[in-house]
Amino acid sequence: MKKNTLIQLAVFIENRTGRLAEICKTLGDKGINIFGFSIADTEDYGIFRLICKRYQMAHQILKEAGFTVRENEVICVKVPHEPGGLAGVLDAFSKAEINVEYLYAIADTLIVFNLDHIEKGIELLHKVGVETIKQEDL
Repeated sequence: MKKNTLIQLAVFIENRTGRLAEICKTLGDKGINIFGFSIADTEDYGIFRLICKRYQMAHQILKEAGFTVRENEVICVKVPHEPGGLAGVLDAFSKAEINVEYLYAIADTLIVFNLDHIEKGIELLHKVGVETIKQEDL
C-alpha cells in the first residue's frame, strides 16, 4: 500500500432484498466497523464500496461468507469546509490531467477519490495544502 492511501473493499452483490443487511451483519458480528461506504447499483447487481480500519480481516470474513470482494487503493481527502472547497480540489486534479473515476463522501468533509494516477494526485494535494487521511488515521 502506498503512503497516504486507504484500502477500499468492493463487494459485488445481487440486487435483492436483504443482501446489504447480510454484508453489514456479517462484518458487525465479527467486530468490524464500517467507517464509510458507497453503493452503485444496476437492475441485477450492485457494488458496495466500503472503508474500514481492519480491511484485511473484513476481506477474509466476506470471502469466507461467499462474497466476491476486491481491494483497491483510494485516497481520502479532507476537503476544505467552505463554499467551493470540493470544486477547488476537483479543479486541481483537472489542471494536472488527473481523472477522477469516482468519488463519495464518507463523513463531513472527508471525500474518497479513485483516481487514474493516485501517486500524482497525492503529490498534487500536498502541494496545494490539502490533507489526506491514511489507513492508520481511521
